[in-house]
Amino acid sequence: MADPMGEKAWLAHNFTTAQRETLREVWRWGIAEKFVPGGAMLIVHRGETVFREAFGVADLATGRPFTVDAPCRLASVTKPFTATLFARLVEAGRLAWDDPVDKFLPQFAALEVRGQGRAKRAPLIRELLSHTAGFPGNDERRSGAVDIPPESTLAEVAAALARAGLVREPGSGYAYSGFGYMVAGRVAEVATGREFSALLHEQLLAPLGIGQAVFQPSASAALRTRIAVMYDRTDGLLVPAAAAGREDAAVKFPNPGGGLVATLDDVGRFLRLHRDHGVAAGTPLLQPASLRALYARQPATNREGYGLGFNLLHVGADGVADRVQHTGASGTLAFIDFQRDLFVVVLTQVPTKQRQPFGNRLNQAVAAIFPPP
Repeated sequence: MADPMGEKAWLAHNFTTAQRETLREVWRWGIAEKFVPGGAMLIVHRGETVFREAFGVADLATGRPFTVDAPCRLASVTKPFTATLFARLVEAGRLAWDDPVDKFLPQFAALEVRGQGRAKRAPLIRELLSHTAGFPGNDERRSGAVDIPPESTLAEVAAALARAGLVREPGSGYAYSGFGYMVAGRVAEVATGREFSALLHEQLLAPLGIGQAVFQPSASAALRTRIAVMYDRTDGLLVPAAAAGREDAAVKFPNPGGGLVATLDDVGRFLRLHRDHGVAAGTPLLQPASLRALYARQPATNREGYGLGFNLLHVGADGVADRVQHTGASGTLAFIDFQRDLFVVVLTQVPTKQRQPFGNRLNQAVAAIFPPP
């Protein structure tokens, strides 16, 4: 799907047609090698869209093209949205980053650390959003450490996690999972008296002009016909994920750490809020300092670290990152580089680990065109 306006802006930003073609070639290669059936990519440089194109198909069975407005499962790219909502709630005084969870959820006042007895304290809000609250990580979760019935509500999920307890003391280590975000979603509901999906829409999505992002695509017949099909790559072939029961998880609760379905432009509008330091369509939505808190390295996180809803790729001496991103297991990417004034969105619907050679080649092509300072 060509992008004439983007091509014109691309050249105006002193990039070449050959450089643009390298990005397209990576997509053609990824589709030919069956890493992905298709996907879409957005690049915004110095505030102007210079690349907005879709490739391949969204449904191999029907040949339906992958378009720039195809709804996709964001998976963990949902986490930055949730963390940004929390920045709004903190700014509004509804809660604080260092509030203990039991201030809102009393069942977290007497947590057990498995095999160690009573936890020294309840997790803090910032620990829920930085994977340092002490909940089981993904590997521990897969081994059956905690079972969350799909028909649960966020209130029931939080209660189940409180009963199951922690696997380490709050703030003592990093373990990536969605459990902290599920508890955070319930905290937001209690703090505001609003159901989480409605709260996210009212406080963040609607002000950004994101009207169709949802947690339950199965509830909309129109959306079901447009959503890109999820695939697994097995033995070099792409197989519909529905065959493994993974296409449409039957959870009834809005998953704050991985449940959003949205389009390329939806994620672009969200990243533009960060690029514009909290201003949305000329209207201040958040103070710049509130957003910078999301890019600050949190205690007990690994390597460059994790902030609040973002992986930190390059952290300055002040502990705040100027390059942040989040990927989603469904094959999605949201990336911002504040120094280069650049943000990138990539939407595919094949698990990131399964399409890694394609993802690596695409990242390398972007880095060659937009070299870091």
